[in-house]
Amino acid sequence: MQNRFLTADGNRASGVGAARRPRGPGRSHPDHADRTPACSARRAPLPGVSTVDLLTPVDGDSRQDSLKDSPQPSSDGGARPGDTRSGGRGMGRLPELSVVMAFGVLLVALAFAGSRSQHPWATPVYWAGIAVVFVAPTALLLGRKTVTRVEGTGIAVLVPVLSFVIMQCYSPGQFRFLDEFDHVQTAQTILATGHLFHVNTILPQSSQYPGLEIVTTALVELGHLSITTAGIIATGVAHVLEGVALFILALTVTRSPRISALTVVVYATAPHYLFFDSYFIYETMAIPLLLLTVLAAVRALGRTGWSALEWGGVAVVFGAATAVTHHVTSYAMAGLLLCLVVGTLIRPPAPPGSRRSAIVPAGVLVVAVAIVGWWDLGVAHTTVSYFTPVVDSFGHGIGVALGLTTKASTHSSAGPAGPVVERMTEYLALLLLLALVALGAWLVWRRPRWARNPPLLGLAIAALSIIAVPVTRLLIANGSEFAGRAMTFVLIPASVVIAIALADLPLIRLPHIVAFGRNSLGRAPAAWLGTGVVLLVAIGGIAAGWPPFYARMPGSYKAAAWERSVDQHNLAASQWANDVLPPDYGIASDYFTATLMAAIGHQAQVNGVSSLFLDPRYTTAQRALVRSKEVTFVVIDKRITEQLPAAGYYFTADPKSGSYASPVPRTVLTKFEEVAGASRVFDDGTIFIYDLTGTAHH
Repeated sequence: MQNRFLTADGNRASGVGAARRPRGPGRSHPDHADRTPACSARRAPLPGVSTVDLLTPVDGDSRQDSLKDSPQPSSDGGARPGDTRSGGRGMGRLPELSVVMAFGVLLVALAFAGSRSQHPWATPVYWAGIAVVFVAPTALLLGRKTVTRVEGTGIAVLVPVLSFVIMQCYSPGQFRFLDEFDHVQTAQTILATGHLFHVNTILPQSSQYPGLEIVTTALVELGHLSITTAGIIATGVAHVLEGVALFILALTVTRSPRISALTVVVYATAPHYLFFDSYFIYETMAIPLLLLTVLAAVRALGRTGWSALEWGGVAVVFGAATAVTHHVTSYAMAGLLLCLVVGTLIRPPAPPGSRRSAIVPAGVLVVAVAIVGWWDLGVAHTTVSYFTPVVDSFGHGIGVALGLTTKASTHSSAGPAGPVVERMTEYLALLLLLALVALGAWLVWRRPRWARNPPLLGLAIAALSIIAVPVTRLLIANGSEFAGRAMTFVLIPASVVIAIALADLPLIRLPHIVAFGRNSLGRAPAAWLGTGVVLLVAIGGIAAGWPPFYARMPGSYKAAAWERSVDQHNLAASQWANDVLPPDYGIASDYFTATLMAAIGHQAQVNGVSSLFLDPRYTTAQRALVRSKEVTFVVIDKRITEQLPAAGYYFTADPKSGSYASPVPRTVLTKFEEVAGASRVFDDGTIFIYDLTGTAHH
């Protein structure tokens, strides 16, 4: 019978009394390098070191033996022969990997440049670049014999840095997503008044969760920067911090550089990771704060005395910062903390921790929930009304599924469904994620390697929430959009569990389909299988993510196409409105132009006025509509009379959403010229602004 002990660094001793298991057929793997036997073993944790740190093995156990990713230092403190952590090869394969991944980013940048020039090769080159960015780190992590902590940390930094560079290559130095301009307005107001919580005319929640704007305006004041430059710096640092914090969290609970770096790569396959979660929006700033909160709570778990209280205090501070930065992220934070507490109660760490180790994380959870509730109900008082339509939509979806009500006509923010191949890839990727989460959760529960690891069990429990993603997609109106946003939070715990499953894939035997003597294909390493799975999931995530397929590649203006609908014309018109017009006048326009006029021009967007553009004549009913809606200015972008809407709609609450066979009638361009009392106050040849103030007297 084998005797297994834990050394001081958390590994099983292999020496006297610790026999190796023989390697049977099918169990050998390049990762199984010989290890120097440990000279001593400890059964009890060292003073000042958490139970979690000692009880979690290092990389290698999940595949076969308890083998390490990097050699141990010798007893005299020097490096052993072959130690890749020191000397000329201290960075391992990280330099080569950096060059390969940078080449992938270069391909994406070339594809974007080609798309702007409408070259047909742009899209294939884009997908080739994406494949390089994801295949290179995954193949190294799954196929390399050893993965050092330096290599793992390097990958954890490279992935978010290069993904942010890709987003910047799409639109260098310029915001393109409409929600970004909502936060620009909040930052402008803070700089102009020196105070928080002023009303945002387009997104009230932006001013009520001002964490992103506080950081941005501080950079503006300290560095004399523009809001755009400061915003790019703030979100770029937050995006990189997100990857690093996730790596440290995974390393804390698994003690494996391989699994931890793979966690970051898997998380990067989330539908909104490449673009949406790098935009100048409050979610981008809140996600790393969430991860730091959970990391501090995990550090508190398994500790006692002042050490546990100190980490608990750190968790509360980051939790409070999360609560004042983004509402949904704070709810995800509370859910993850709850799962950590449940995991500790189900499978507490070994003595001296026991279930009492859950006291501090439970206290952090209670305080965090109290802060979130106080902020949402006492400060951000519009949050409840903001989420009411979502709750109603979910309830309506359940009613439709049960046959209790009929399906309502709605339009999705992302617009029509993409190409069939992309949709099939998206569904297949989701099925693979569900299967990998199930496998990883089973491994966490059954494998002795992960026994007595409460934070990992808590993450596995949280990862099971991925089941809600397909349910959300089916039941909620705009289900694809909500499912993509949900994956941002679900994949935080799920990526750890999926990485464990991928690292534990056994060797597979392939059929002898083609044989050429002794060179017949008989085996394929699991590394290539796992790499293929990650690539497929990444492609499916991009297909389901943001920007939608019709705006994925940059180029000239495209009507109702989100990022492709922002250009120098509507930006200049919005800036003119900010410089010339008094604030808070009612603006009637298509959704995309009206949003910019409200966010940058500080005007009031008026909804439900599509008839002003769709009806060929200015009727008495429209005059009454202008009066009742308090419309002062009508803004017409003539390109909506030349192009069909890529998203399927031009206006909010568009009665013809999804059914446009032709663009808006061209008569709208001259319609207001004939209205008595109307005057054209802006005309750049593309956008026309009419002042309807004088029509009240006619």
